[in-house]
Amino acid sequence: MKSDLSPTPLRILVAANEAQSVTGIGDIAEFVTTLTSTLGAMGHDIRLVLPAYPQLLATADQFTPLSRVCLLGAQNDARLLQGKLNQDVTLYLVDIPGQFDKLTSQKVSGLNFGLFSRVVTLMAINQTGLNWQPDLLHCNGWQSALAIAMLAGEWSRPATVYTLHQTQHPLFTSDQIVPLSIPVEILKSGALSVDGQFSYERGALMMADHITTPSPGFGIGLLDGKIDYPLGSLLKSKLERFSSVPAGIDYHRWSPTTDPHIEQHYDSSSFELKRINRQRLLSEFDISLDEKGLLIGYIGNTISAAEAQLIAELLSQLQQFTSIHLLALVSGEPDCLQPLMPYRKTATPSATIQFGENEKLNHRLMAGCDSLLLPSLTYPSPLLAQCALSYGTVPIVHATDSMLEILTDATPANLLHGVATAFLYSDHTLEQLLSALTRIQRFNSKPEIWWQKLALHGMDQSFHPSETAHGYLDIYQHAIDNPAPALATG
Repeated sequence: MKSDLSPTPLRILVAANEAQSVTGIGDIAEFVTTLTSTLGAMGHDIRLVLPAYPQLLATADQFTPLSRVCLLGAQNDARLLQGKLNQDVTLYLVDIPGQFDKLTSQKVSGLNFGLFSRVVTLMAINQTGLNWQPDLLHCNGWQSALAIAMLAGEWSRPATVYTLHQTQHPLFTSDQIVPLSIPVEILKSGALSVDGQFSYERGALMMADHITTPSPGFGIGLLDGKIDYPLGSLLKSKLERFSSVPAGIDYHRWSPTTDPHIEQHYDSSSFELKRINRQRLLSEFDISLDEKGLLIGYIGNTISAAEAQLIAELLSQLQQFTSIHLLALVSGEPDCLQPLMPYRKTATPSATIQFGENEKLNHRLMAGCDSLLLPSLTYPSPLLAQCALSYGTVPIVHATDSMLEILTDATPANLLHGVATAFLYSDHTLEQLLSALTRIQRFNSKPEIWWQKLALHGMDQSFHPSETAHGYLDIYQHAIDNPAPALATG
């Protein structure tokens, strides 16, 4: 059995564009926060670096200015600030004036996250006044990916790991990246080049010592082509440096026994108390639904235009389900949310839509809804389904590979054998989703004990983050021991 602490604690710098409770909730934020917190609690020296978004700078009294970093391409020096993510994780903010005026990363240029990555690169080789150099740099998402390519020519570089979190990433023109002064050797290698443009993520895939995804199922989908990923063929060529570890969830935050955001705590032995949380939601949002009706939650953070359109089409069909009400919380770019705007101020008998990010409501939806709808085309990780199971909230899910890792469909056979945890549908279509809702409504008409057994079996599942942390420690050590070969610069 592995111990919780390696013989020599590792020094790990983790770079990302978001973290939970700092920039809001999201898959990357949850992954980064849970992994860093777990590794820090094990005794490793974990330091997380994020862009200094305006609302973070508003809490500047919680951070100590450390140094200024001169950056070619920036009108002003970058400031490096230090604080704490929690008691086990040091947090750095990179303040580049004029580059991160918006919280979301939807409005991006080749410059803002390129400059952020430059600072990360300098931190990784102890050139920002920290008097600290990591054994390993772990970059998450394309927003920090350029740092891995920039480190490739440094003789004293740390090992590098890149976690691929999204299927799409922007491409930049040469005019957009010229201010970054990317070393000519990297440009000549072609590591960043895609059809005459430049991709930070491609550079990370080419040069990282190891590549991971947040779930094995997501990785399989990228490799076998079931998930449309522009760099899929390149990823296939890196199989010897590619692996995935199932992600866990932070039970300090996502447990109905301790969640500070919910009305009533409960566990599997007091499942009946969950109804108090449901009743609070019904009352707060003036929803009329009888005891046997189903309250279905939906959490759409940074929703895509395609998914917003799917939800809008679903809303137009929901009236056929007389005992279902959808309570949705959606956020994203205005253009993406446009199909849902007609529902912004007016609830319907079958649906209530709330707009904007609201972490407290995310938790209350988990605790108060009977089911959670998860209809996305792809899921890099099964995070939301894992959280739903923890609260005894039955997932209704488009059956992606990542979701199939943890969920079992409520077929008659699976119900009979006591292994069912969710209602799954295979094709990403409105028709399949409506069919799943018909099936769940029919199941809900059975005696209440049937639903309770299904929910309780979900609560019995365990997704402890220590297993994920141990998996990443193995990956980190492999990356340290097996550096990627240098690229030719022909």
